[in-house]
Amino acid sequence: MRARRFGSILAFGFLMASSACNFSMSSANLSSLKIGSDKDISNEVSTFKPTDAIYANAVASNVPGKIKVTGRLVVEDVPGEKPGPIPSLETSVNLDGSGTASFHFTPPPSGWPAGKYKLEVLMFDDQGQQKDQKSASFTVS
Repeated sequence: MRARRFGSILAFGFLMASSACNFSMSSANLSSLKIGSDKDISNEVSTFKPTDAIYANAVASNVPGKIKVTGRLVVEDVPGEKPGPIPSLETSVNLDGSGTASFHFTPPPSGWPAGKYKLEVLMFDDQGQQKDQKSASFTVS
């Protein structure tokens, strides 16, 4: 009787511990995304000039281990451009846990074409599985 009770308590403890671990892993998220035209992002902006650099900070929260945060620029509605991610404008930052991933995109020599864009930020765990995503739309005029 005593052995059964101890086994039940042990199984219950194991179940609770594994549930706590799973909860911690699933609560990892991108808690904020800010974009601006200066490195410190002192003012968030949603409209850029063709010659402006685009800076972004994505904050990853409740992260129990290593992650990769990827930022990419996406064309939404730019005359003469195909909608979708811009292949040459994607970069990744590795973090050892919660923290801020900073991104910087320099305009091409002729400047950003006028139109609507989006910055997408994706968070992946150390197994390569996507855990969260945030985006911020902006305009170049």
